Amino acid sequence: MHASAQTKLHSFTVDVEFSSGGQPYATETYKVEASDWYRAQRDALEMSISSPYDNVRVPYLTRRVIAR
Repeated sequence: MHASAQTKLHSFTVDVEFSSGGQPYATETYKVEASDWYRAQRDALEMSISSPYDNVRVPYLTRRVIAR
């Protein structure tokens, strides 16, 4: 019999800021279920790839998590 290691998930709200050349132009908020804050940040950044603000035509595009 194997012991099941279940990780408790918590709800996090994560803001991701989109910038072009260091100038912010949009922020999106993501609701994430994750085991900890660091995982929630990583998951939100992954989700932000599907955002309409993540556009290859935006020069020098960067994204960052904004702490709440």
